[in-house]
Amino acid sequence: MTMSDLNLAQSFTDITQTKWKALVEKGLRGAEFETLQRPTADGISRGPLLTEEDRPDGISALPCAGAPLLEGRPWHITVQVRDPDIAFANQQLLEELEGGASALRISLCKRGIVIKNKNEMKRLLDQVHTDLIPIIIGPHNDASKIDLLSDLKSANLCLGLLPEAEGLKDVVAALPKTWRGVTINAAAIHDKGGTEAQELAFFAAYAAQTFRGLGPELAAKHIGVEITTDQDAHLSIAKLRAARRIYARIAEAFGVADAKLSLQVVTSTRIMQSVDPWTNMLRVMSAGFGAILGGADFITTRAFTHAIGAPTPFGSRIARNMQLMMMEESHLGQVKDAAFGSYFHEHMTDELAKAAWAEFQLIESEGSLDAFETRLAASAKARGENPDPILGVTLHPTDRNRRAKVRGAVS
Repeated sequence: MTMSDLNLAQSFTDITQTKWKALVEKGLRGAEFETLQRPTADGISRGPLLTEEDRPDGISALPCAGAPLLEGRPWHITVQVRDPDIAFANQQLLEELEGGASALRISLCKRGIVIKNKNEMKRLLDQVHTDLIPIIIGPHNDASKIDLLSDLKSANLCLGLLPEAEGLKDVVAALPKTWRGVTINAAAIHDKGGTEAQELAFFAAYAAQTFRGLGPELAAKHIGVEITTDQDAHLSIAKLRAARRIYARIAEAFGVADAKLSLQVVTSTRIMQSVDPWTNMLRVMSAGFGAILGGADFITTRAFTHAIGAPTPFGSRIARNMQLMMMEESHLGQVKDAAFGSYFHEHMTDELAKAAWAEFQLIESEGSLDAFETRLAASAKARGENPDPILGVTLHPTDRNRRAKVRGAVS
């Protein structure tokens, strides 16, 4: 028999969804089929089985925007520089870059590193080849920070200004060509306990506001978003893809075709636990996987010690090496939009985009975020009352972790 004689299609019995469901119900041994349904926080059903009929029509690939200075890499391994001591922070970032990082994320805030003048910024970036390393400033609304960065005019820099920053249009119009001015902080909604659709709707509302305020040309050039991924890698993939679809729709409404959205992904703080922090590695790895397959341009994976203090050198190394392993050993990111065509991911992308768009339209009709904040608080409360299981803490905990939970030590 030759390969041409094989007819694999005839080797399998034709199984209908009805037959499949009958087999599943038999395996459940009396339990209700509905127990297999796993709705998201937005009430979107995830199966348990999705077929070609569930895949929406008219789908298209949603590849990443393409960041500057990638030099053949599919995304930037972006490390967070937050230590308040400038000399130590400089040493830290040099070690990160030597260890394989390719971009920097600097938080210039009270909880990050306080830079008072250009000389201190020069000390922070001493020996860093800023013409080769993209620099991202964490989201903020203080336009005066431009003065601290004025020596970096030739660098590829994201200024990180929030859409509500005072005098935004004049500021971004005068920025160097290699700078991007605006970052919509959708991650803040996730950190407050919001759902995926609420995170996307918040992003959409501020994207539309920025297009109105800056005008289509400036907005399309300068808008980026900071967004999260968590341990639910597949839902994270759908969320990032939905963000690109929503942004393209908004840009199109303002007359901009083929708009590219820069996605800065930071892995979730909600998944980080102080009890048995080693298990955080599993959750961060899943979050990183979701960010990569979702098409992120810049990815920051948090150190597994995030919930118990500043990252140790070992914690930073593990966080960085997670991405290196996924990039260099697993070769993730080599396929553009690997989720394209998948029954599950296309269905969830479409459903999340619809849910977010409905919430976005509601925000637009209300004219403010006041009612949205109330809905956000309700989502956070519901999440607290019915939290997801946490491996090593509430799911399969050790005896030590059980005792810690009883004492209220679970973060």
